[in-house]
Amino acid sequence: MNTLKNKSTMCGACLKAMPLAIVLATGAAHAEDASSMFSYSGFGTIGATHSSSKDGDYVGTLYQTSGTGATRAWDMGVDSKLGVQVNAKFTDQFSAVVQVIAMDRTNNTFGPRFEWANLQYAITPDLKVRVGRTALPTFMVSDTRMVGYSNPWIRPPLETYSVEPLTNVDGVDVSYKARIGSLINTVQVYDGKTSIDVVAGSGQIVRGITSQQLQGIDDSVEIGALTARIGYSRSNIGLDLAPGYAISVASKLINIGAIYDPGNWFVQGEYSRSELPGLTPTEKAYYLTGGYRVGNFTPYATYAKVTPEQSIAALSQEQKTVSVGLRWDAMKNTDVKLQWDRVSLGSGNTGFFTNVQPALAGSTVNVVSVAVDFVF
Repeated sequence: MNTLKNKSTMCGACLKAMPLAIVLATGAAHAEDASSMFSYSGFGTIGATHSSSKDGDYVGTLYQTSGTGATRAWDMGVDSKLGVQVNAKFTDQFSAVVQVIAMDRTNNTFGPRFEWANLQYAITPDLKVRVGRTALPTFMVSDTRMVGYSNPWIRPPLETYSVEPLTNVDGVDVSYKARIGSLINTVQVYDGKTSIDVVAGSGQIVRGITSQQLQGIDDSVEIGALTARIGYSRSNIGLDLAPGYAISVASKLINIGAIYDPGNWFVQGEYSRSELPGLTPTEKAYYLTGGYRVGNFTPYATYAKVTPEQSIAALSQEQKTVSVGLRWDAMKNTDVKLQWDRVSLGSGNTGFFTNVQPALAGSTVNVVSVAVDFVF
């Protein structure tokens, strides 16, 4: 399959997203006429990205069949997305939420997809149960990883967030919030399943990867300007390698992270360890980001790295990125970001790039991105 020929052009990606944009804008315009039971919100990013290498495509997620580099010099699909969320409050205890996001996916379109769709029952104000599709709480910013306006960077560090490409889970979760003085401790446990399609480095789409018995626990602590968390998850990953030949392996992932943000400046970081025995070596990933706010401008810098515990280039990702960026809060609910990434690939490794050529392995690639984030 030649996925490159099916990939839409930069302007075509915008046209495909336009019908959804009209629907979302219409919904927002009529929000005031809706019953007070419902509330509406939305978010989006319009971005353009350039890569210095023509030996592979730099992509923003493992769901994208192509990006910038080998396929085109500039690409708008790497970061552009549009989302809308509807909240319904039926009673003080019973509520629901639906979130739909349109972004570049493996079917070469910006088609919308239900990211969240769940019902919530508050047994008490601090003890809640949800049933349906919810955000998978793997990382520090799992709830807002798609909302560019909520994050300092144009995109979450790929070295950490691509280790676990799953973003949601279909099932049930229970959360309990305990308040001890100024400290807030929230524990969340969940159980469910999900399935995804991803794109391999060759550009081939790997379809129907299933995650059964996806279970985990997440504990976060908030005190003053500090938020810290630790999470653990496990699941059975199923993969059809060939017609009539499927495998199932037990995966495990642990994540530790913290954000300290007293106002004028911030620092945040995460560490993850992912085990997928029989498919890839155990991988360790981390990043550290810091920034300083000067009026409406926030310069920031990030260092991120993923490395396997055993060096098997063909089966794992080995990549590090140094990033420097500037965020400008140009107006209410809108920011403009400029970011430069220097991506260094391990010897014999092509990292998280796709449509790769042998010459990409072990090279260094410069990526320049500009994006406008907004919420409404």
